[in-house]
Amino acid sequence: MRIITISSGKGGVGKTTFAINYALSLSRYGKTILVDLDTGTSSIRNSLDVPIQRDLYHFFRKGHRLDDCVTSLDQRMDPKGRFPNFGFVAGPRRMIEEIANLDKSRRHHLIDAINGLSAKYVVLDLKAGLDENVVDFLPFSNTGILIFTPHLTAATMTASDLVKAVLFKKLRHIFSFHSPIFDEIGTGSDFYYRINTLIDKVEDVYDFDFNNLDDFLVWLAAELDNSRVVQVIANTVKYFRAFFVLNMFNETKESYQKAVKPFVENIVQYVSSGIRIVNLGCLLNSEKMHLAGCQNVPVLLYDDVLGGKKDKTGATTFTQVTEDLENEDKDAPALSEPYKKSDSVIKLQRQLDILKQIYTQTRNITIEQNFEYIIERSLYLLKNPRPSHFGDTRLFKDGEIVDVLFKRGQ
Repeated sequence: MRIITISSGKGGVGKTTFAINYALSLSRYGKTILVDLDTGTSSIRNSLDVPIQRDLYHFFRKGHRLDDCVTSLDQRMDPKGRFPNFGFVAGPRRMIEEIANLDKSRRHHLIDAINGLSAKYVVLDLKAGLDENVVDFLPFSNTGILIFTPHLTAATMTASDLVKAVLFKKLRHIFSFHSPIFDEIGTGSDFYYRINTLIDKVEDVYDFDFNNLDDFLVWLAAELDNSRVVQVIANTVKYFRAFFVLNMFNETKESYQKAVKPFVENIVQYVSSGIRIVNLGCLLNSEKMHLAGCQNVPVLLYDDVLGGKKDKTGATTFTQVTEDLENEDKDAPALSEPYKKSDSVIKLQRQLDILKQIYTQTRNITIEQNFEYIIERSLYLLKNPRPSHFGDTRLFKDGEIVDVLFKRGQ
């Protein structure tokens, strides 16, 4: 099983609409369960007009297994039976405080249940924001899929902050009090407090001793007589990836200037120039998507349910769909120098080139093919031998992650 999270820094970027249609597309390649973790708004059940017998209320309050709370599409919603491998777990019908704002024990209970789902793919639609009910469900070595749009700058900046939050959370687990790293390097509690205080300083935007992790690594290499610590932090950055989909894409220049550029610049300047930033695709503005949303029908089922006129079919094969993914490591900077303006320039030029390439490949295709393009890129990433390259094989609770990280060779 592979778990893929969908998140955004703020609401209003089309996250749930994307999550539903992405999960539907993915279900063509294996049984897929979409779980609504935006539990205060019931956004998925409000977007899929199908009868729901059990939801997260029945899981938390009535003790039902999460598998028993999976709803399939009925004949009215999927009249041609094209998506038999798709199911979803809905949030409660109304806002329930203890489910909308899960405490740690409930989060852990839900994590165990998600890990036990019977599916090839699990897609998690997370709530907007950066609190524990988002970060605790994200993988540790990548961001899952971040959704933002040229039309909401604040969401773009918050998405880059989410990248930082996940990466620093991983560092804190690696250097937690009972981590094997301290036994390995033979240091005591004084060093534990020292390294964690330094990590806090790097993350603190009001502390100007270090611009980002690149500057911190240079300082550590010069000041700290312990190359293993430097290596661990450098590897954490090296293998971390930020994946995004640009929604409501209009044209290359505006989307680049208002979304991609600030997203990349914020990561490079304030987190690290070593993070791989991967554009999974762009969803073009679609009148059909809007009409489908107004009817609580996924756009992939719009024609089947509402008898819509099929869009003129464009290209059905994408000859270069994975070319930039195959070459994604070519722009990786050496983590031996402090942050330079050129690091940002290199990354931005690469992202602009990829944006133009994606636009060229997708500008004449239908919205259905648009999702297929993103799925093809996702499936390519899922073939990577590192299970944490894109999504992960399971979610990890706080007490589990340290052992897992070191077993994976962190």
